[in-house]
Amino acid sequence: MNNAVIATFPTAPAVLSGQALVVRTLFDNRGSEPVDGPSRRQMSASTYILRSQAEGGPVYGLSALMTLRRRSPDKVGTPAAETQAIPAGQKVQRQEDIADYWNEGFAPGKYWLTVRWGAAGMESAKSEVAVLPLAVESMSSFVSEDSLSTVLAHHRTDGQVTLLQRESDVRDPREGTFEVRAILPKGGPVSVATAIDIVPAGSGRWYAWLRDGQLAAANGWGNKIIVSAPPIPAGGELLSPGFQVAVGTGFFATVTADGHLATYLVTNAGIGKSWAADLGSANAPGKVRWNCQADRSVAVSWEEPGGRVMGRSFDADGKPREAAPRVIVPGRPVAWGLPATGVPKVWALAGDATQYVVFRISPAGDRAMTNLPAISGVVAWDVQELSPGGSGMIAAMTPGKIHSSRLDNPAWIENEAAVRQGRDMHIVSLNGRTMWAEWIEPGFGIRRAKLP
Repeated sequence: MNNAVIATFPTAPAVLSGQALVVRTLFDNRGSEPVDGPSRRQMSASTYILRSQAEGGPVYGLSALMTLRRRSPDKVGTPAAETQAIPAGQKVQRQEDIADYWNEGFAPGKYWLTVRWGAAGMESAKSEVAVLPLAVESMSSFVSEDSLSTVLAHHRTDGQVTLLQRESDVRDPREGTFEVRAILPKGGPVSVATAIDIVPAGSGRWYAWLRDGQLAAANGWGNKIIVSAPPIPAGGELLSPGFQVAVGTGFFATVTADGHLATYLVTNAGIGKSWAADLGSANAPGKVRWNCQADRSVAVSWEEPGGRVMGRSFDADGKPREAAPRVIVPGRPVAWGLPATGVPKVWALAGDATQYVVFRISPAGDRAMTNLPAISGVVAWDVQELSPGGSGMIAAMTPGKIHSSRLDNPAWIENEAAVRQGRDMHIVSLNGRTMWAEWIEPGFGIRRAKLP
C-alpha cells in the first residue's frame, strides 16, 4: 500500500511583494515498502498553487518548467518525467523560490499554498503564507550592462527599515526577486543608491544608503552579502545611482543644500573620501542628477529655485572643467533629466495646454527637438534616448494609464497596463530596443510593463 504524502511550507510566514518566497517541499514515504517519488536528478517537477484567501482574489500557478519555457520558449521541450525509489520511512526534500517562478510581485494578501506532483496525481494539504505590500521610502533602479539593478528601502509598520536588493534577468526586467540585505532600526529617512557598471567590475554589486548623517555601503550578489562597509559621517543628499568604476570598487556622491559635492570610493577596505568640489551656483540646488564616464569624470545638473537647469562637469580629480556653471535650460521646464551613463545629454520638456516640446541638449549645446500633443493630468515623466540619431522614447504617467511615444516617430500610444496611483515612473531598455516602464504603486510595490 502506498502511504506516501507530499507537503510544502514557506520558510517564512510572510514576505514582501517581489521578495523571494522560498518553500520547503517534502515527499514522505510513510509506508513499509519503497515507492516511486520525485527524482533528485531532475529539476523540480512540482506545480505550486498560490490561492488568495479572499473571495475572487488572485490565483497563481507556478512551476520551474513554466518559468523555463517563458524565459527560453524556443529551447525548452517537455522533459520525460523521472522518478526514483524512495525507501520506506525516508523523505525527499527540495527548497524552491516560487516567487522567482513568477515575473511580477504577488499581489499583497493572505494565501493558501499547495503543491501538486502530477506523476502520481498527488496534492498536498494547504499551508498559509502572507504577502505584504512594499512601502517604498526610497528606490534606486538603473540598467547596468544588460540587467536592471535595484535597491530600495522599505518602511516597515514597526518603524524599522528593510533594505532589499534585486538583479533582473538579462532578457526581461520583470524577472528576478528581491533579497533582504539589512534591517535598520528606527531613525530618520533613508536614501539609497545602487552602483551600476561604468567598467567591467565583477565582484558583486555595491549599494549605499544615507541616514542621519551616516553613509554606509555593502556589496551583495544572489542571496548573500559579500562585504559590508561600516558607516562614516556624510552630509547632504545621496545621489542615485552610484557607479562601479573598477573591480570591486564603488563610487558614490552626496550634495548639500549649499551645493557642496562630496564623492566617496568604497572597497573591501571600507568607505573613503575621494574628492570634493562646489557646484558654484549662487542659488541652492534643488533636484540634482549626475553622470559618470569610464575615466571617472562626472557631469552634474541641477535645478535652481527659479526653475533654471544648470550644469557643470568635473574631471576624475574633481577639478571643474568650466570656470562657472552653464545654463542648460533658461526657464522652468515641465520635467527634465540626465542619463546616468553615456553622453551626458540633458533632456527637458516644455509646453502649454496644447503642445509639448522635448529638447535633448548635448554638452556642446546642440539641441534636438520632438513636438508632441499635450496630455493633461501627468504625474510622472521619463525619457530614454538610445542613440545620437534621436531614437528612444518619452513616457508620461497619468492616473490609470501610461502613454508613450517614440522620439523619431512622435505619436502618443496608450499602454494596456492599468496603473493604480502610480508614482516615480522611469523607463528602461536592457537590449537597446525593447522599452519597459517601471513604477512604484502604493499598497502593492513595484510594477513593470512593456511599452509599445
